[in-house]
Amino acid sequence: MLSWKMWDISFAIHPSFWIWNAIFGFILYQPIAGRNAGGDLLTKELLILIAIWVGCNFLTVIVHEMGHAFTGRVMGQPGEVTLSGLGGQAVGAYLELSPKQRLLVTFMGPGAGFLFAFFLVAVDGSVWNWCMNWFGTPFWMSLKCNWYLIDFINPDLHKGHIEDRINEFHIYTIGMMLLFTINLINNIMNLLPIIPMDGGMLFKEVCVMIWPTAGLKIAFGFSFLLAAGCTIYMLLYVLVKYRVLSKPELWYPFALPEFSLIIFGSPAFQCLAAYQKLSEGERHNEYMQKEE
Repeated sequence: MLSWKMWDISFAIHPSFWIWNAIFGFILYQPIAGRNAGGDLLTKELLILIAIWVGCNFLTVIVHEMGHAFTGRVMGQPGEVTLSGLGGQAVGAYLELSPKQRLLVTFMGPGAGFLFAFFLVAVDGSVWNWCMNWFGTPFWMSLKCNWYLIDFINPDLHKGHIEDRINEFHIYTIGMMLLFTINLINNIMNLLPIIPMDGGMLFKEVCVMIWPTAGLKIAFGFSFLLAAGCTIYMLLYVLVKYRVLSKPELWYPFALPEFSLIIFGSPAFQCLAAYQKLSEGERHNEYMQKEE
């Protein structure tokens, strides 16, 4: 396991992080690379795509978790950043901080990701401009950027249309496209008010601040309802995908709805269990008070 320490923050990368992200990259890109190579299981193109995918996920996750850890360190609480499986976590004695400080520590995970996205656009905004073209409205088109740092390094790297460069297997363009989109999507998704996502943890802190007694139940209950709704939606999409159902026609912009089904199903189960545990605790307290 790779580990190091910097600014009183311990970092560790478990081998499972590399393994699972490589497996996910293989599942995602093998059908594409296999078609281009006549059905071969492993190709040079596929191995490059997997390496880019793993590298982009590493940068996205490490920047996100460093946002949490460094903010906690500024607040006087050293932390630990661990990357394992398909993601990572930053832990520390953050309960010793004030609620407002915890809100800042929690938000700075996605916050660091958005700052990283801004940096990527400043380096090479061609991916951002491609996204603005995809939206197509005058408002979004007005947000396109025309100044890139990459012009002062090697302007040839982003010459031509971005889709043409991707079709030509331009490694730099593919890397920038994946890094920007993975970083942006992961951090936006992480702000959903579903515990244990950062948005859910922010929502929980706010609920407890507003309703000190019932705040936890409200937070876990709402998180369960939202996660369960997303799980049902993804389940229907998967059933339609495999033609178990013919309707309804649903929209899903990504490649693996099965993965999203797990992402939402797991917190739905966890939030329901936490809500039930809190309810049982309340009933126990009420029973003990009656006995007294």
